[in-house]
Amino acid sequence: LTVKLLSKDCAKLVRNYNLRASLGDILHDVFLPGDGSHRNDIPNSVICDPLSGGRPYLVSDKMCQDTLAPSLLLLYGEVETTGFYEKSSHRVKIAALLKYLWDSPEHKPAFRKIAEDQESFITFANGIINDMNDKFAGVMEKLPAIRTVQLQMANPQEWAAISEEERETILERHEENERSVENTLKLCDTVLKMLGFLNTDKAIRDMFLLPDMCPRLANMLLFVLTKLVGSRGLDLKVDNPEKYNFRPKEMLQNVCVVFSSFADANTFQAACAKSGYYTPDLLSKSVKTCRKLGLLVGESMDLFEKLEGKVEEAAKTLGDDEEIYEDAPDEFLDPLMSEFMIDPVILPTSNNVVDRATIQQHLLNDPTDPFNRKPLSIDDVVPAEELKEKMKAWLDAKRAAKGQN
Repeated sequence: LTVKLLSKDCAKLVRNYNLRASLGDILHDVFLPGDGSHRNDIPNSVICDPLSGGRPYLVSDKMCQDTLAPSLLLLYGEVETTGFYEKSSHRVKIAALLKYLWDSPEHKPAFRKIAEDQESFITFANGIINDMNDKFAGVMEKLPAIRTVQLQMANPQEWAAISEEERETILERHEENERSVENTLKLCDTVLKMLGFLNTDKAIRDMFLLPDMCPRLANMLLFVLTKLVGSRGLDLKVDNPEKYNFRPKEMLQNVCVVFSSFADANTFQAACAKSGYYTPDLLSKSVKTCRKLGLLVGESMDLFEKLEGKVEEAAKTLGDDEEIYEDAPDEFLDPLMSEFMIDPVILPTSNNVVDRATIQQHLLNDPTDPFNRKPLSIDDVVPAEELKEKMKAWLDAKRAAKGQN
């Protein structure tokens, strides 16, 4: 019943996202078998199906095999509105369930179908990226604050010199920072690991390379690198780091595994080069750190190392193109972002033309035409084929003229 209620077919019957999140929690707390990272004291007589030879219901039940993986991806995006701490807890549990299903051959067909539902997948992927963007920076700022208080409390004379009222204020803020960091780092670690195993599947990896997703993914990954490598994140120290789920080397390893999985994709290389977080020194330092600490080995290390040079080449090409775009006709520019469009589409509700990536990102948060607020979905937009051909011809001519010069 829980699996059925979570399915996309029943989403309209159970509309309360807090209730739907609780259904996901039940699957995790009751039916997910225990392992090294998850303890479950529920007896096997509850977790397992005696009619299937004692196999766990999560892998033996036909409805689970057909619908649960897509349902969990949908749920990951839905819990966005359930509350700050609640959202993190729900998503950690959803990710644990997804990892368990991913390792089960019975669920492979359902994971392959995930790539066919682009709208649901993009909602899920944006949930992942939003988690990292919103929370990781805050965590890396709170860790030094935690360390400062730890040092104050370790010095009896310094601590005693502070008034009792001020000590209470410091401790209250300190405990809040501890709670926030513990919950957030657990989620961030889970998200990076989930990106790692999901992107071993080419169909899912290709979804992350879509024009509206790839730039956001590259920005997020480079942002994490700047905090771990670019701002001496690996050198941050706190007492009892395991208490806070603070394992910076493991986190760097996880993010670099994701980089290596996309290293051969031209789209990803260009997105990295275009990111405001990219610098040649950042990738160079990350590669050296990975090699020095042995965080990546074999093919993964080779791919990550080659990515550094490929992104540099892409950055040079982009720089050349930026000069070309400077005198582009206004009709070639996205009216919302003022950037040269890659895939122009017509909004039938207002007859305006925008880049597909721009309108897709807008519709994730607001299902209306940005020009007149009329209801709009991504399925309604119409490719501006004639304009796209005109832009291509103009761009080819400009590049050819620049090459001759």
